[in-house]
Amino acid sequence: MIALDRTSVNLKIPEIEYLLLNPTVLYNQLARYWMAEPDVTEYVQSVTGATAFVPPKDSACLIVQYDLLFDRFNVSL
Repeated sequence: MIALDRTSVNLKIPEIEYLLLNPTVLYNQLARYWMAEPDVTEYVQSVTGATAFVPPKDSACLIVQYDLLFDRFNVSL
């Protein structure tokens, strides 16, 4: 089991072996997170207090599901 904050993920041995043997997959996923971080931060700041979905800027990172992010952000407030 891998745990981060209150979220945990259970992995089977073959899944762990796959991840260990494919560091490129992990690197690419981390690169996407790093690339999206400034856009996500800006988006969260812009939707603070909003009651309806606010679309992101046209230049925002395309790999982020902003509708889900908006829902999660509003639920946590």
